[in-house]
Amino acid sequence: MQLSDRVKGISPSPTLAVDARAKELQAQGVDVVNFGVGEPDFDTPGHVCDAAIAAIRGGFTRYTPAAGTLELREAICARLHRELALDYRPDEIVVSGGAKHSLYNAVLALCNPGDEVLIPAPYWVTYPEQVKLAGATPVIVQTDETHGFRVTRDALEQRVTRRTRLLILNSPGNPSGAVYRREEVEALAEFVLARDIYLISDEVYDRLVYDGHRHTSPACLSPEAKAR
Repeated sequence: MQLSDRVKGISPSPTLAVDARAKELQAQGVDVVNFGVGEPDFDTPGHVCDAAIAAIRGGFTRYTPAAGTLELREAICARLHRELALDYRPDEIVVSGGAKHSLYNAVLALCNPGDEVLIPAPYWVTYPEQVKLAGATPVIVQTDETHGFRVTRDALEQRVTRRTRLLILNSPGNPSGAVYRREEVEALAEFVLARDIYLISDEVYDRLVYDGHRHTSPACLSPEAKAR
């Protein structure tokens, strides 16, 4: 099969490679701590299984609205308001097949070939590949332990160009676990507004915050930041 140049330009997932190797060693009886894929160490809770089974038996197996059912979108709005002080309407919510699906949709919707996307390192390995699939160019912005592996506005200013289309921010971060302080999020929001670029805020780990840290969503800072 002759694959497209687009597909041939992306790399296999290192995460899945590490996971496969760890499972191979475990099958050989080797005591391995698997830091490959990020999944819970417990099975799906019983009440979730029961609800899924009840939905199937109740005939809830048809096509849903493209953005997701209204009840689910209303529940998401309620959760965002309750836990993150974010106010959204159901018509502003789109339900996808997961975080990776949402991120890819966002990159495809925002990027044209030749655009650049700022990605602070260390980063989730899928970000650059999604950007490349969209025909854009990932621009890696290095961080270090001095700043807790959190990117600074100064570092971004050194890598931004007229072709920069968006910034991908992940807080709490994978793989570093870094949580951006409110004032740091404010500085990054000011940066994207001043440069007229978009911000993809990956907050999938917003509940995994410890040791007195507090997660701040850029969307809660101001109407202007929310619109970015």
